[in-house]
Amino acid sequence: MNFPGMLARPAATGSASVWMFIDTGATRDPRLDFMRGLVFVLLFAVHFDYFSIFTFLAWERFGVVSSAETFIALAGITIGLVFGRKLQAEGYGACIPGLFKRALDLYKVNLWLILLIGLSRYFPWIEHVALTTFHDPYTGITYPLYPPLDSGVMKMVGDALLLRCGPHQTQIIGLYAFLFLLTPLILFFIQKRRLLLLSGASVALYLINFLMPETPPGTAAIRLSGAQFEFGFPLMAWQVLFVHGVIAGCYKFQIVDWFSQRKNRGWLWLCVALSAGFMIFSLNHPIDRFPHWARLHFIAADTFNAIYDDWFTKYNLGPGRLLNEIVLLVTVYAVLTRCWRPINRALGWFFISLGAASLYVFMLHIIMLALLINTPLPGLHNFSVNSAIHLSALLSAWYCVKKQFLFRWLPH
Repeated sequence: MNFPGMLARPAATGSASVWMFIDTGATRDPRLDFMRGLVFVLLFAVHFDYFSIFTFLAWERFGVVSSAETFIALAGITIGLVFGRKLQAEGYGACIPGLFKRALDLYKVNLWLILLIGLSRYFPWIEHVALTTFHDPYTGITYPLYPPLDSGVMKMVGDALLLRCGPHQTQIIGLYAFLFLLTPLILFFIQKRRLLLLSGASVALYLINFLMPETPPGTAAIRLSGAQFEFGFPLMAWQVLFVHGVIAGCYKFQIVDWFSQRKNRGWLWLCVALSAGFMIFSLNHPIDRFPHWARLHFIAADTFNAIYDDWFTKYNLGPGRLLNEIVLLVTVYAVLTRCWRPINRALGWFFISLGAASLYVFMLHIIMLALLINTPLPGLHNFSVNSAIHLSALLSAWYCVKKQFLFRWLPH
């Protein structure tokens, strides 16, 4: 693609269709906020780990993707839109303080959550297991996420300061903070128009991580930060989504225009077809958590698991998963563009509100989960109750956004 200039403001575009989104070139894109809002349906259903009607949407049912990949990709795109415009208007130096402040804010809020939950282990009447351990539903293994109690409080504090302990539900925020620290370097290459060098270096780091022999298997061989989040989200792998998200945000209008040209429409339809294919593949997942009728059976379980383990693992962002994320983002964005007005009228009030305050909602859901696990509701193991838990949590988060509850303390 040959982009004439970063973040060039287009004239208002759109077809005569009454359904179409009309892009005026504004920095804030409600379609991206809507997509972030959708991510929270997946995230709440996974982190509030109770089998419900929402689980049928969340556990890789629309492709081999999760909320984490989409969260990081959309974060990169948003940063590209906001700081790309600032870079163009005010220069490189004007971007740096805001980026470092954001990284520090993320670190501080994450640290406080880690410490508060860690300290709760010293009070036997407080339930904390869902936040202080990680249970792998595929292997059945449960991993402790904090040092043993008998190692002392200072050991926990030291590990917390280095992000070497904490709830698995917040680990992606640790990754996000580190990615913010990398953003000045990303913007430097973008300012110098060294996009191929930036993209090539990012892909090279990703491939090194993916191809590096692992000891033990299932754990990244190189964990640059030493932080706990790198077990689930190795920085060398997950930066590739963020880096290319920032590039895509900086050149959003040119990318959209490229896909809109008649000669390139075939690429858009390819993304749609691949998204459908990945969805069909994913619905063959043999995980026992879903009843027989809720799964497809075109692919034998052993064959599916072999393909999944080779190409679609989450922790190292397997190439199949990465491709699935890219084509699904393009597909969903295209659908929202083409059918924006009815979709926005029906659901925008909810999903845009959540998506526009995504970091706030993310932090809030940890607080809500800590409160919920100390009630009798999770112990009922009832499908209807679990569905009500998920729905109530999502609606409560939306209500808190509207009322700006704890906005003074949580990033938003």
